Amino acid sequence: MGRLRIRLKGDKIIWILVLCLAIISLLAVFSSSTYLANKEGVSKLHILQEQLMSVSIGFGTLLICYLIPMRFYRFLAFPLFGITVLMLILLFITPDVRNEAARGIRLFGRTIQVFEFAKVGLILYIAKALEYWENSLTTYKEFLIKILLPIVAVCLMVMVNSVSSALLFGVISILLLFFMNVNIKHLGITAGIGVLVLLLLFGVYFLIYSDKKTGEGEKPGYVAKFFNRFGTATNRVTSFLNEKKELEETNKGQTTLEKQRELDGKRQALNAKIAIHEGGIFGKGPGKSTQRYSLSMAFSDFIYAFIVEEYGMMGGIFVIMIYLIFLFRCITIGFRCETIFSGALVLGLAFLIATQAFLHIMVNVDLLPVTGHTLPLISHGGTAYMVLSGAFGIILSVSKQLDKQDEIKRKELEEEAKEKESEIMYSEDYVL
Repeated sequence: MGRLRIRLKGDKIIWILVLCLAIISLLAVFSSSTYLANKEGVSKLHILQEQLMSVSIGFGTLLICYLIPMRFYRFLAFPLFGITVLMLILLFITPDVRNEAARGIRLFGRTIQVFEFAKVGLILYIAKALEYWENSLTTYKEFLIKILLPIVAVCLMVMVNSVSSALLFGVISILLLFFMNVNIKHLGITAGIGVLVLLLLFGVYFLIYSDKKTGEGEKPGYVAKFFNRFGTATNRVTSFLNEKKELEETNKGQTTLEKQRELDGKRQALNAKIAIHEGGIFGKGPGKSTQRYSLSMAFSDFIYAFIVEEYGMMGGIFVIMIYLIFLFRCITIGFRCETIFSGALVLGLAFLIATQAFLHIMVNVDLLPVTGHTLPLISHGGTAYMVLSGAFGIILSVSKQLDKQDEIKRKELEEEAKEKESEIMYSEDYVL
């Protein structure tokens, strides 16, 4: 019996980066999972086994997406986008509610994080739409109907359960459209309208649904459910802007429950800052973190702060360099692509991974309010790890195809050179 051999091709540096992220993930999740293990009543070894399973499934997904030819992604782009929209609709019908927000649906006894699929589905749609309507996006009306409205529809459905995720979707979409040379006037008008709409929505929330004492909106009907997470977003921004004030001044006039909510909102960010401060240049060393006992989301939303605590500023810089190198390699791959779909797909997925990574890092170092976004391919998780691994696989699939095309061109040039050489030799023989 012959042995099945899969020869991995594509960008070798991205393959190395994937391996580095997997190793960092296993080390960091195992060491940071003390709080989670105590909360769930399991051992840290059990958490490590879960993450090892996530990494294995993720790598399997990466290989599958890597082996699928690009023509299938082009053919399935619109149908896959339709499926992700359907999944977003199911959030309103059969939601799995956690922390007062529905971000997953229950299928076959497991929770599927819909937002992770929606990110990739939206990028697939934009890439296919830009190619499909390449010559019919000259007017803003055409751009609005064929490109912008689907993006807005997805962002609005996401905003019901996560304002920060909706903003992330919008930023990634604008970045992708900008790099794909969409009419800059169209993007300028879109950005202006987007800011106005966002201000209008928050204005409506504050005027009608917001309780000025708690910042949380009442939910008297279906329309008010749209503003479900506006109170959380407002509280996080307010807490971030007021963190320099004295606690007594901030809590003046609040009840005991309101003060506790304020403290809970600040506790994670405060513990993350302590972890980064104690990490120093070289860190405390693997397994020597102290904040893992109090930083409840050290394995997920604040894993970068945990990495800095154990591995120091040098470890933090190393993680940042991984994502920067990945982004630059993907931009290079995207500009090498000869088709709009492939180029847009690579750039969109790269912007998704890099933007989410740096958003996570900026939250951890206290440059942005808490958003709840994980660190791609490092944080503990199942659906997110699998979907983003698939995104890496798609990028590597495009890279592999480009390498094949370069090899074919190289062989053609060599054959042409040989033919010219033989023609010259024949002509010289003929003259003699």
